Amino acid sequence: MRPGLTFCLTLLGVLLAGVPLLYLTQETPGRQAVPHPMQETPTTDKTFVRVQFTGTPTSCILRFEGQDLASMPAGTTSLWETKLNLPSTQHLELEAEIQWPENSPENAVSITLEPAQKEARTCTHWTGADGTLLHDLFIFTW
Repeated sequence: MRPGLTFCLTLLGVLLAGVPLLYLTQETPGRQAVPHPMQETPTTDKTFVRVQFTGTPTSCILRFEGQDLASMPAGTTSLWETKLNLPSTQHLELEAEIQWPENSPENAVSITLEPAQKEARTCTHWTGADGTLLHDLFIFTW
């Protein structure tokens, strides 16, 4: 084969392969890669928790995502303090179930969370006229 013909055929092969590759690899405004958002896995930190009551409850259970975290020790009157491992997120829902003796008047519960390196947040809920049971979500946002 003649050298000129070999050169032309090689050049034709490079152009046939190179032009589509050039088109596929160039960045155009309409074809930019869309980044996938990374799912944030919250870390858990020790959080100081303060629970204050009106009246003297017979029991208090704190839950997070359906799992019991802590139960109030027997004999606690109006203030219960503990430390819990809670996720360090911007939004936290803590479930509380508090029981008072029968025929109790309307009662209130205030829960204060003080996570590490964040401001403390307090949330207060009231029972109805029959103040014997409060089972509610306490929502905290930072």
